[in-house]
Amino acid sequence: MSKLARYSGLITGFYRQLWFGRIDSAPPPLPPGSVVFAAHYNGATDGFTYGSQLRSFLAVVSVQWQRTPLGRWLWPGIPVKRNKDRGSPAGNTAAFHAIFRALAAGDRLLFFPEGTSRLGTARLPVQPGTLLLLRKLRSMQPVPAVFFAAAHYHQPTRWGSAVSVGWTGPIPLPAAATDDSTWVADNLLLAQATAYTLPAPPPRRWLWLGALCALPYLPVWGLVALAARRIADDNNVIAIWKFLIGIPATLLALAAATGAAWHFGWPVWLPALSLAAGWALWKR
Repeated sequence: MSKLARYSGLITGFYRQLWFGRIDSAPPPLPPGSVVFAAHYNGATDGFTYGSQLRSFLAVVSVQWQRTPLGRWLWPGIPVKRNKDRGSPAGNTAAFHAIFRALAAGDRLLFFPEGTSRLGTARLPVQPGTLLLLRKLRSMQPVPAVFFAAAHYHQPTRWGSAVSVGWTGPIPLPAAATDDSTWVADNLLLAQATAYTLPAPPPRRWLWLGALCALPYLPVWGLVALAARRIADDNNVIAIWKFLIGIPATLLALAAATGAAWHFGWPVWLPALSLAAGWALWKR
């Protein structure tokens, strides 16, 4: 298992604790060198959801997230160019070589066969790269175990959303490549149906108490929510923009509040306690 796979599991587990509420349903035992085809819903936050369930894995990610050091730190994995990404697709050949080296080394692979995401239950078309991957998987000995996963975000654009994850597998590959696209779509829908049959999580009991504790930060978070909705080109990326804007904005607000507390002679730990208590109670 590679260091990058272990790091991916740790960082997405941290994101999960920071961003999401409960995530119901654990994955089945995934042997080394297996592949997870995951339904894509909520932009890059899907990586947080599935990755936090896998512990150690390598994700196939859009090259747009890998163009900066910060992006490579936040979204580690094997970069591929989608149709809507800028740049040459020549790097996809190298990406496929990296995928098969990772599988041969025992890494678990997280792959989004639809390529892009959309909120709701309708599945998007299976991308040509997925069909190429399946053809290559058949040539491996032994053939990797394949699993499917789908998430149900109960409040997809809100911080602290509970998530139900449906899992199926291992599922044998179809005998004929002509069936691959239908096979992928059908199994994504099956995993999705499993996610939607899981019981709804109980309502958060301490939501308003958490909001009261974090009262100084609520105006900042309101502005973050407004900015994320204005920047996002579709609802499926509102959550990730809230995350990307909200984390630094909250840290700046914490620094400003701490400085103000020091200036006025208040306890300097009070702003940090307000934030920590609000975060902990809001997520319960």
